[in-house]
Amino acid sequence: MARNQNSRARDMIISMAVILVPVLLIVFFFTQPADQDPEKADVAGMLTRAKTESPYPLLQAEGLGDDWAAVRVAWAKDGAPWITSEPADGDSWQVGYLSPDDIYYGVQQRNRDVARFVDTVTRDGKAVGGEVEVAGRTWERYESEDGRTRSLVSRTDDVTSVVTADTDFVELEAFAGTLVEVAPNPK
Repeated sequence: MARNQNSRARDMIISMAVILVPVLLIVFFFTQPADQDPEKADVAGMLTRAKTESPYPLLQAEGLGDDWAAVRVAWAKDGAPWITSEPADGDSWQVGYLSPDDIYYGVQQRNRDVARFVDTVTRDGKAVGGEVEVAGRTWERYESEDGRTRSLVSRTDDVTSVVTADTDFVELEAFAGTLVEVAPNPK
């Protein structure tokens, strides 16, 4: 009888180990902190290419500080594959930065299909009144329907530029103040 109880106790311990080991492994893997460093984008490399192909001045941020990171950059000529894998609807530029507070600030420019472009980038935002002068441009304020995303939209004869982030207008306008134009340099 004692032998039977020892056998049951041993079987129970083995069963618990079989269940507990995978559970502990799952807990271990899912409680590890994620990699905190975002992958940095090569803005300078893409900007060099874009300058040779762009018919309009490109916007990029300067002087943001080391705690900001450029995390997205893209350029496509009209009809070339865009980041969506669809053909670009106009000459398209995009650069995105991650703030120290992990807020994404996006800058996008396009010279065609302006209404659809603005709707997409502003998340179907609506003009909320008021224009601001920032970085040598006149910007119109937009806000998404859910109130989460704010955008600044600037239109010229050559290009429509949109700066967008999930933050307030004060912060967004401060970011827009860091934007500088990079003149195109066709070959």
